[in-house]
Amino acid sequence: MNIVRHTLRILLQINEAALRTCLWRLAMWEYALFYHYRPRFFRRLYLRHMQVSHGPTFAIGNDFFLRHRGNLTLGNACGFGGFCRIWNYNPIAIGDDFLAAGGLTINTAGHNPDTMAGTGKPITIGKRVWCGLNVTILGGVTIGDDAVIGACSLVTKDVPSGAIVAGVPARVIRQIERSEFVRWGDGFEKSKSAA
Repeated sequence: MNIVRHTLRILLQINEAALRTCLWRLAMWEYALFYHYRPRFFRRLYLRHMQVSHGPTFAIGNDFFLRHRGNLTLGNACGFGGFCRIWNYNPIAIGDDFLAAGGLTINTAGHNPDTMAGTGKPITIGKRVWCGLNVTILGGVTIGDDAVIGACSLVTKDVPSGAIVAGVPARVIRQIERSEFVRWGDGFEKSKSAA
């Protein structure tokens, strides 16, 4: 523990960008060496430094990247696979029990094609949403509760609750009826009513 305190003292003496980079590297180092064996101390420290409000339970894969401090709110039991990128120029709100495979990109910013001026819109993601591999979600989108987004989808418009969407751009494939799930620990578990 003395090593951690000493490291933090050194980190506090350097500039903001270097501190963010060091915390990010420590969080990824922690993932590589202690993923199944230790509490995710450096990941919590990284999220705290980046001013992310989150629930008590979360999982972050390796190479998780946040562009700015603040503008991100995570519900309880959110899980992100490896190589996720979040460009949080505007507010992003993610509900409870969110699960994303690797390669997720969430980008709130864009450019006006006529003037090339920067634009941005917030993103809201509901509860119990599952994103497949390499999903991209663009600004101004609201994703309803219990939605499933297929792998390699580009979400440019709102997704209704209980919908499975896929494609470029993402379109509704079908609706699903999902019962209330117990929060995940080792994955989603069967509902209480189905047991």
